[in-house]
Amino acid sequence: MLLGIGDSAIGEWLEEGAIATHVRRRLSESEALTVGPVVDVRGTDDALRRLRAVWRELPEVVRAFAEKEAAGGLT
Repeated sequence: MLLGIGDSAIGEWLEEGAIATHVRRRLSESEALTVGPVVDVRGTDDALRRLRAVWRELPEVVRAFAEKEAAGGLT
């Protein structure tokens, strides 16, 4: 299906939508080396900067959730 992209042996999820199927996979070790470690930006200035960049594109019903996530995640 997606040869050379991600590692389905360590994780793969399919999400079937109305017009597309989304495939999510864990990165392979070699791919992970190129992007660096995972960093949780919630609760940081970076999270707020990213939120401001997309704010106008967010549906109204998603904004409160996005604000909580940027502020430090849902508790």
